[in-house]
Amino acid sequence: MPSNTDRWTWYGLLVLFALPPMCLVLSRLSLRGFAMSVGGDPVTPLTAIAFFLLTTLAGWAGVLFGLALAVALWFDSRRLVGTDCDWRPTPLYALAGVVHAAGTMLFVPFVVSVPAVGYYLVRRRRVLSAG
Repeated sequence: MPSNTDRWTWYGLLVLFALPPMCLVLSRLSLRGFAMSVGGDPVTPLTAIAFFLLTTLAGWAGVLFGLALAVALWFDSRRLVGTDCDWRPTPLYALAGVVHAAGTMLFVPFVVSVPAVGYYLVRRRRVLSAG
């Protein structure tokens, strides 16, 4: 039976895993809104500025959440190595978090990071639930 700490750690990792792609979508939608507001439609300049700020903030928030995921994966994998569970994850999973952070700007790195971090989360959940 996993402890409450393990359960909350897994949920925290899951949230940090989901936030960068959501920030990417928000950033792209607000960029589209900014382009449409500047493109000649009669909109107030305040609307264009709001879209621009939302695009910028969502992009950088995605990067920060991705880097926070990298740090969390590193600490979690180091902690799991010291336990008596059957799985000894390598701290190199933190690199998948860095690639996840890069995915918020380029989208292509998500092709690598989503399966890697997804595997880590599923394996962690199975191993700690069984033990």
